[in-house]
Amino acid sequence: MPFCYFTLKASRMAVRLRKLVQKGFKIRPVTLGQHLRSRRLVLNLTQAQTAERLNTLREHYERWERDEVAPTASFWPRLIGFLGSYPGAVQTPADQVLMARRIMGLSQFAFGRRIQVIAKDVREWEHGVAEPSPAMLAKVQQLVADTPVVGLAAV
Repeated sequence: MPFCYFTLKASRMAVRLRKLVQKGFKIRPVTLGQHLRSRRLVLNLTQAQTAERLNTLREHYERWERDEVAPTASFWPRLIGFLGSYPGAVQTPADQVLMARRIMGLSQFAFGRRIQVIAKDVREWEHGVAEPSPAMLAKVQQLVADTPVVGLAAV
């Protein structure tokens, strides 16, 4: 019977990464669901444990992770805290307004009241139909800078 005298060596991190990738881990996640799944796998949590951490139902979390449904505005601060950073790209003024509203966890109406504009303007800014004035964009950026993200220290 032939014997093999070779020893395969791999780092524990490489083996763990391979197992994570097999479970659906994305090195460069694009969607919110991919971000959530990757973070959950890195923390070695079940969907139920993650939902409990986020103070929501498991079924809601599962649908977010599968990108079936977007979370409501009030959940975004907890999601950002769980992920450790904002999961979207912030390249345009529309992205900046959307990120600010999500970090604060406000609806378009409530965000508009906060910065003293109507909800229609906020909606148009987020969809790229119109752009906020430089003064208004600076106001939005200042709001983001002044808003602490819930849960960043807890994770």
